[in-house]
Amino acid sequence: MNREETSARRRRGLGATPAADRAPWHPRRLRDLLRLAVADRQAIDADGLLPPENELMDEFSASRTAIRDALALLVDEGQIERRRGQGTSRVASYIVFDIAVPGPQYIDEYRRLTSGIVPRLLHRSWTPAPAPLARRLTGVATGEPCLAIEYVLNARNEPIAVITNYLRASEGEMVAEVPFVADFYTFLLDAGVDIADQATTLQARLADNEVAPLLDVEVGSPVLAFEQAIRNGRGEVVDVALGVFRDDVRMTASNFVYRPPG
Repeated sequence: MNREETSARRRRGLGATPAADRAPWHPRRLRDLLRLAVADRQAIDADGLLPPENELMDEFSASRTAIRDALALLVDEGQIERRRGQGTSRVASYIVFDIAVPGPQYIDEYRRLTSGIVPRLLHRSWTPAPAPLARRLTGVATGEPCLAIEYVLNARNEPIAVITNYLRASEGEMVAEVPFVADFYTFLLDAGVDIADQATTLQARLADNEVAPLLDVEVGSPVLAFEQAIRNGRGEVVDVALGVFRDDVRMTASNFVYRPPG
C-alpha cells in the first residue's frame, strides 16, 4: 500500500483532510479558541477591543449564535467585557508560568505513572484552524485543516480533566485510525508521530457550566486551565492542547499526579 492509499485509509470515517469538518462549533471549544484570541496582542486593537462579531464569524466559520454563546462564557470568566455600541474589550490580565513537560526520553516512566489514566473520547473530527490556533501550529495557515480530539481523562473511574488537542494535518493523518485508549503521548508515539518536547502555560480559573458537569464538580469550583504546545525534533509545534484540570490534580515538571478525593 502506497503512502497516498495509507493516508486515505487513515482518514476514512473522519472525512478527507482538505475538506475540513464544518460541523457546528461546541461553545466550550469555541470559547477556548476565543480565549486564545483574547490573550493575543495581534488580535486586540489599540483600544483593547476584539474584532466585531461578523469578523469573528468569518474567522471561526461559526454562526452568530455560537460566537455570542462563547463570548458569554468569557464574560462569565471575567476575561472580557461587552458593552452595547462599544464592542468587546479584554479586561483580564495575565501572569504566565511555563512548565516543562516530560519529553519522549521519559515516556516509559510516564507510561508507568499514567497507566491508570484512560481517556473518554468526546469528539474527533477535522476542523479549519482559526487564526489564534494557526499562529501556534508551525506552518499552518488560517483555515487550513487540523484534527480536533476532545476527551475527558479519567483516573480510578473519576474525571480529572477535559482536554482538546489540535494536531496539524500531517500528524492528524497519522493518528486518524489509531485507537485512543491511553495517555496522549503514548497515542502519538504509537502512531509514529515525532515528539521531542513540550511547553505548558497554566492559569487558575473557576469551573463554568460547560466544564463542571464533565469534571463532576460544582459550577464555580477552582480548576487549573492550561495551554500546551507539543514540538517535534525540529522544534515545530505539531499539536496545541487546551484543557482544564480539577483542583485535586497536581502538575509537576516531569509528570502529573492524580490525588483522589479524601
